[in-house]
Amino acid sequence: MAEANEHNSTSGTYLELTQAGIIGTMLFVTAGLWSFISPTGLISKGEISPIELTLIGTMVASHGWVMCFVLGAAFDVLPFIHRFVPFEESSLKSVQNLNLGGTIVIFVGLISGNLGFFYQTFLIGMSAFAFQYVHLWNPIRRLLSNRNLGLSDPVGIAGVLPGITIVIGSMICLVAGLDSENLGTLYLTMWMSIDLIWIPICWALSLSYFNRRRNWKIVPANQIGIRSSIIGGLVLIHLSFEIAYFYSYVGESIPFLLRGGVILALGLMLNPHRIIQNSIREKHYSALIVVSCTLIPIIGAISVFLWSIDSTTPRMFVYIGNGFLMILPIGAGIATGYISTLHEDHLHRREENRTNGWPTSIIVLIATVSISGPFLREKLIFETLSIQIRTAIIALPFLLALFRMSTWWKEEVIPKKGSWQRIPMFWDELHEPLDPYEFESE
Repeated sequence: MAEANEHNSTSGTYLELTQAGIIGTMLFVTAGLWSFISPTGLISKGEISPIELTLIGTMVASHGWVMCFVLGAAFDVLPFIHRFVPFEESSLKSVQNLNLGGTIVIFVGLISGNLGFFYQTFLIGMSAFAFQYVHLWNPIRRLLSNRNLGLSDPVGIAGVLPGITIVIGSMICLVAGLDSENLGTLYLTMWMSIDLIWIPICWALSLSYFNRRRNWKIVPANQIGIRSSIIGGLVLIHLSFEIAYFYSYVGESIPFLLRGGVILALGLMLNPHRIIQNSIREKHYSALIVVSCTLIPIIGAISVFLWSIDSTTPRMFVYIGNGFLMILPIGAGIATGYISTLHEDHLHRREENRTNGWPTSIIVLIATVSISGPFLREKLIFETLSIQIRTAIIALPFLLALFRMSTWWKEEVIPKKGSWQRIPMFWDELHEPLDPYEFESE
């Protein structure tokens, strides 16, 4: 991206984070398959339970390769929105290296087949993820102090919420890495990641796409503040009960209810009926974002329903499956859908020449169904199935997604010379002058 570097901007460097995210996905899928298939895999040897690997995998995805897509989009579009440049290219490079480096270290530990060594590499990898957030502290501080949002902004306060909460990611990663042998700690840090990082991110990206990019106005601008407050209030209540449950001050019933309740609340605040109505009426949109957002209230409702019919011995979907799905495939779907739309904007591709991406969206649906199956029983279904069936259930959606990512990388991420523009279409219309890098950086 010589052109981006020449202008000393972060526009276009999202491509590097996108590539790091795709490489991280390859390592993630390979390590997961190795754990189940290889005779030296930790699952095959019985040294680690599928539940523990699920929790660890959720943490690695949420702070590793999925986060790459989110940060790539943020580095690219925030200067266009706020009319100043809060980031430096060196910050992006550091984040990219720490993110991918952490994933590689954890990958090496997992395929080693040595449980003690794996815990050590997991600590190193999570520490790298923690330090990636440290590099974001100063840019986020500058962004919050210099943000430029009017009362009629279509995203409003929702657009800065992730910046307020994401700095806590450092603490979450370090706690998970230091006490990774404790299932209770992994549960707590997973739900802290979802509540404090991924719910704000999904809320912000969804509104940014539907309200700002598509102008669908799924949530009126004057309601964003109160809806954000409702979501934030539920998150704080949920986290209070999670911490109390971790220290055995309360039982599991209320925390388990709130795990699904906070997801359901996010889904309802997005007005899914308006998303569906607009997707039926409009011809051009990202089906990946539409499907992912529509799945949020469905997963939340199923979780609450399953809790209501049996709160004493709840199914795994109620307390871990819903959280795993919130990251994979929902969070990943929203993030990759957003970054692919942004990339097409940089290519200045006309709307009528774009595809909605339904094949990828179908992969998300397959992933949701196939991943949900093991969690819809009281005990993990993996324990009663052969290794071949276990692997097929886990691998199918991830292999499909990996194939789609790889083909997209080959076809789109490395475009033909001259087709990529530093200033993306649509985003250059938000403010004057057209180029945000003509504004003075603080």
